[in-house]
Amino acid sequence: MNESTVKTQLVFARPKRVIRLHWFNAVCWFVLTLSGLGIIRGDLRFMPEGYAEWLQNSVGGPFNLILGHSLLGLLWVGVFVVFTAFNWNAIVYPFLKKVLSITPRSVISDLKQMVVAIAQLFGFLKHVELPPSGRFNGAQRLLGTLIIFSSLAIIASGVLMFALFLFTPVFVDGAVFRWALVAHALFVGLVYIGLVAHLYFTLVEEPEVLRSMKDGYLDPEYVRHHCPAWYDELRRDGKLQ
Repeated sequence: MNESTVKTQLVFARPKRVIRLHWFNAVCWFVLTLSGLGIIRGDLRFMPEGYAEWLQNSVGGPFNLILGHSLLGLLWVGVFVVFTAFNWNAIVYPFLKKVLSITPRSVISDLKQMVVAIAQLFGFLKHVELPPSGRFNGAQRLLGTLIIFSSLAIIASGVLMFALFLFTPVFVDGAVFRWALVAHALFVGLVYIGLVAHLYFTLVEEPEVLRSMKDGYLDPEYVRHHCPAWYDELRRDGKLQ
């Protein structure tokens, strides 16, 4: 049985360029997190004592670390901007329509689904029936919305701090810079709340999703069990037998 025959029996979930963007994003977040934590000095520490000093000395001082962190952040933003510009109609806009939860009604509905789904993981609320999930369930929509808007805030605060750092160093210790730093750290923390949940479900509850991040395909049984509304849609459209 050749590869094309096997793949006709699977569900196409995402194109290769989305997979490449996903892993680029993961690597950037890993490096940006380590470098960002290395910039922090003083009493507020999230890494072992001496980590910030070691990392800053390794790259030739705090200026180089901040510059490298900022340039990588700008590269990360630039790649997403270019990807969005060239894939808006085909990928980005359809994705945003499915994943964003922004109206009060959708937020309440998704929040209810998320609470019930989490409770059922621990053996509670087993009698509560949730509506069939589409491509994304309520928890995924809420977490996706959180990550998207938090990322925009991270970009805005990061660009502001970088501009102040480069062009108006006299204001680096000013109120604007300090509040931008607080916002930057806050929204990074919010993204990590979403990432922890994402990693747990990917690695523990639904490892099939991790496999799909290699070739872009999902097993039909996984889709039928976890995304029944999407499964029915695929069958109606003739994309799944």
